[in-house]
Amino acid sequence: MKKSLQFLLARLREPSTWAGAAAAGVAFGMSGDKANALINLGPVVAGVVACFLPDPSSPSQE
Repeated sequence: MKKSLQFLLARLREPSTWAGAAAAGVAFGMSGDKANALINLGPVVAGVVACFLPDPSSPSQE
């Protein structure tokens, strides 16, 4: 589970993920303004998620 979460977080940090999501949204009828909002939201979501996840190199606190 931890590896899949790390994989997902790594993808969320990539601009291509958000550009692809916006392109898919436009293809399904999303307006250009909403697509730009989605692209801008990507780094915000990734940053918030990263705030709550420990670094892989840090010792676990059990």
